[in-house]
Amino acid sequence: MTTRREFLKSSAIITAASMAGVAGAPQFAFGQSAGGKTLIKVFMRGGADGLHLFPAVGDPFYYQHRPNIAIEPPSDSDVNTAIDIGDNYRGMNPNLEPLMEIWDAGRMMVAPSTALESGNRSHFDNQRWIGNGARNNLIDGYLNRYMQEVPGVNDPLRGAVLGKTNMSAEASGNIPVPAIQTQSNFELENGNFCSGNGCADNQLTEMMREISSHPVVDNSIEATVRENQVIMLDSIAQVQASGMNYTTNAGGLEYSNSRLGRGLRLAAQLLKAGVPLEVAAIDWNIGWDTHANQIPGSANRFTDQNFNYHRRMREGATDFLTFYRDIANILDDVVVIVGTEFGRTVLENGSRGTDHGHSSSWFAFGGPTAPGVADDITTLDRDQLRSSRFTPTRTEYQDIVGEIMIRHMNMDPNLVSTVFPGHTFTNHNLFSRTS
Repeated sequence: MTTRREFLKSSAIITAASMAGVAGAPQFAFGQSAGGKTLIKVFMRGGADGLHLFPAVGDPFYYQHRPNIAIEPPSDSDVNTAIDIGDNYRGMNPNLEPLMEIWDAGRMMVAPSTALESGNRSHFDNQRWIGNGARNNLIDGYLNRYMQEVPGVNDPLRGAVLGKTNMSAEASGNIPVPAIQTQSNFELENGNFCSGNGCADNQLTEMMREISSHPVVDNSIEATVRENQVIMLDSIAQVQASGMNYTTNAGGLEYSNSRLGRGLRLAAQLLKAGVPLEVAAIDWNIGWDTHANQIPGSANRFTDQNFNYHRRMREGATDFLTFYRDIANILDDVVVIVGTEFGRTVLENGSRGTDHGHSSSWFAFGGPTAPGVADDITTLDRDQLRSSRFTPTRTEYQDIVGEIMIRHMNMDPNLVSTVFPGHTFTNHNLFSRTS
């Protein structure tokens, strides 16, 4: 006879969903505001070099400050040069070439001098503060705070962290959300209560639903546990159901198995199935903290795909293109914003790398994203740099995300200072595109 302890130990919660609060149990958000719009925040954790992603090819000081790692201006005869994006000052890293399909379609913008203006150069501080929405130690992240302030119908998958197992600061808070690594790993199964191929008859979840249906005293701990149990089961059921008829439709492209690829695939799967996913947090990690050897010693200094940094950058750009194609029919309803905690020093160091800096390049696509380059610096002359080393800020990240929430998500503009405590919103018209 299986004891209760043995049962609990053998109940494989096959979930790469990280569940803060109650180990092994997903946690959930409620409601989606009217309009069916989605905001996906992608975080380049590690401090991505904005001058490497979108090099200042029109600035002689860029080449003076980076004699070894600067990317040369666009040239049709050299694949190791920057890509021409039609801007006199900026180009695009050649490993981001898959993004050019989105750029050329007029659905992408880059804000190349973006930062948390009050931040510092600590990974841990800036990631937390950007997630919190301000330089403070609040528990709630700005995506969670948005869900708290904007009402809507109940749904267990209004918000989610996708592609990984741990919670993101942006999504954490009073409204709990699931962290889902993959569809296959977001499930509750126990071998003693399974029958059929792949546990087609999952008696464990059936029993849990039956137990949860029994009446209990309102406002009791048991009532709260049972309510969350039903939400957990509904959330798992939605994720599993969304994958039944899903196929990637991206002209032959497939998502990678990276955190970014898994997260974007899950987002596409849920959205195409009609799940009212409103906000999602995804990570794009390739080794952005480039203190040394930012480029290889090979002939193809900027495109060598045997060099991990280059290969994973192109892999990520391909994942974005795959997602762009995959959700083509609902692209107007989805905005993807990609950012980092800080940029790198304008001057390269003695190890062919760059150290922690200030502003960096953020970019977005989809929805009402207005194409082109946002307000930018005009020179990298050291007299014009922050502390003679760092790129100054032209756009605060709160304004970018705030404008998405206002223009795309239809949030009341008066809520910006609540979602981003103490911030005074500036409208940069970065999301003013009309269909």
